[in-house]
Amino acid sequence: MMLYGLDFTVEEIKKYMNFLWKKNERECLKLLNKKRKGILDEVHLKEKQLSRIDYLRYEMDRGNKE
Repeated sequence: MMLYGLDFTVEEIKKYMNFLWKKNERECLKLLNKKRKGILDEVHLKEKQLSRIDYLRYEMDRGNKE
């Protein structure tokens, strides 16, 4: 299983494997969806940070041309 590579904690992996062993797909999906949402939130934050950096670069470039 590649859960470590997906930034799952040891505790999350234990929960996931326990649900998998009990064939509780609903709970497995809940854990996966929760992790996905967290990663997506991080991506959105990084996109906002990049946009702000790009704006600052644009402002500096524009100021150098005047």
